[in-house]
Amino acid sequence: MTDKMSHSDVHRTTALTPGTEMVEPYGGGTGFRFKIRNVKIDGQADVVHVRGGGSHRVSFALLHDCSECGNAINQVIVGLAGQDRAQASVWNGKRRSGGGLKVVNAGTHVEALAEDNPGPAEWVNVSCDLVVPDEPGVYSVRARYAQAYQGRLMTAEGREILQPEYQDVLGWWKVDRPEGPGPESAIGTIIVEA
Repeated sequence: MTDKMSHSDVHRTTALTPGTEMVEPYGGGTGFRFKIRNVKIDGQADVVHVRGGGSHRVSFALLHDCSECGNAINQVIVGLAGQDRAQASVWNGKRRSGGGLKVVNAGTHVEALAEDNPGPAEWVNVSCDLVVPDEPGVYSVRARYAQAYQGRLMTAEGREILQPEYQDVLGWWKVDRPEGPGPESAIGTIIVEA
């Protein structure tokens, strides 16, 4: 099967097989930035067939454990292959996921809700809505990292607090990847049927 992007680009699609994880490596170093598992689209599986496009809820477990990220504010962003920007920021924090809500960059123009876990990284559950075109085809859902100053924290606790969708972080979709995240970044597939 091939992805059918809104601008007619065609890409190979992959989804996670049960029990596997998508791993975002740490470029130029050892280890990884984050892992994703247990992806569900509209509460089902990581591959779904739908009638028509529109908004679909994507949820998954995330483990961010980037020991080499220093004191940066990191994000995990999600979108569709072939698009110019991510559609959603789902995690915002420092090195390790878990540990509860905190405000980073307090009192500045880049203040945001984040996780800054001083202990071992913890798996957290996040979710977001993605909009899929009405055009029939196969749309690959992908994830990647960003290091903007602001992103949303879409854990259950974070979703209880109104947070803007920061536009700068969504622009990281093609930073260092001119075609956007590749098949190795696939976490799910939405098949729009005719």
